[in-house]
Amino acid sequence: MANIAIIGGGNMGEALIKGLAKRSHRLFVCEASAARGRYLKKRYKVNLAGCADAVSRGHVVIFAVKPQDMRAALKGLKTAGNKLYISIAAGLATKFFEKHLGARPRVVRAMPNMPALIGEGMTAICAGKYAGPSDLASARSILGAMGKTMVVKESMMDAVTAVSGSGPAYVFLFVEQWMAAAKALGFKEAEAGALVYATLFGSTHLLEKSPFDAATLRAKVTSKGGTTQAALNVLAKGKFDQLFKKALLAARKRACQLSA
Repeated sequence: MANIAIIGGGNMGEALIKGLAKRSHRLFVCEASAARGRYLKKRYKVNLAGCADAVSRGHVVIFAVKPQDMRAALKGLKTAGNKLYISIAAGLATKFFEKHLGARPRVVRAMPNMPALIGEGMTAICAGKYAGPSDLASARSILGAMGKTMVVKESMMDAVTAVSGSGPAYVFLFVEQWMAAAKALGFKEAEAGALVYATLFGSTHLLEKSPFDAATLRAKVTSKGGTTQAALNVLAKGKFDQLFKKALLAARKRACQLSA
């Protein structure tokens, strides 16, 4: 049973707490908001502690505060003992933590996404200079409490941010416009929701379980000269594929600027 310190009890911090509370770990949570701390303690039976105390007690220390608050959270902290440090703060490289923690800290950087809130997230992780394969394995096990994990090179983390970190917003925007178009065809809100959501969930589950990739499944739905082809022709004419690539490139560029 490992002691895990979680610095920050916001949305992602709670997602971790929720998943880890089901396992045999002792959780020490540092949360700046007293009211939020009381809520987390009551709901998940965690131990509340100050930042330095939580870090001293944890075999694994997870930093889940906002990037702009990280310097304050790290102030005065130095590596002590054989600890693994995991950061889920967007845009902060492993070198940032290695510099502020001092010595030779074993740091793993992670980029989760919003579905982690319901235990169905996708989290990409990478190792810092002093972290080894066993540290990555430990991080994957811990972060697996929020969903699936993938190991990448740190040079790919900005791309991860563009693809999966920001990815839920692309899905939500698509559904938002799909709903609006359905209502423009005459459906009421509830009717449009029933049609769109069922189609979305069924299609994604089919994609997950089918031996075919997305392109093949799309082709199977699309009859030459049919209704689906008519709709896809409009998207192709609007250069949807190029627009989507430009969107992800813009997200990656911005992620790179924020992490500089």
